[in-house]
Amino acid sequence: MFDETEADVATITVAVIDDAYCAWFTAESECQMALRDWFHASRDGREFAYLAYVAALDREEASARDMARLWDSARSA
Repeated sequence: MFDETEADVATITVAVIDDAYCAWFTAESECQMALRDWFHASRDGREFAYLAYVAALDREEASARDMARLWDSARSA
């Protein structure tokens, strides 16, 4: 019974870390696209493109912190 519980916890842990990785990867990709859009923005759209890039960068950073926190928790368990 205990082995099954450990296996279930390990499976859930891997799934949660995988979800966090996917969230980070998506945020990182969106950040790259926002940076590219900022570089290619017209003069009128440059300010908005910059703000969109900063927001994307904040989401990517938050996702990276979440993934790191989960990874550290899993390693110490």
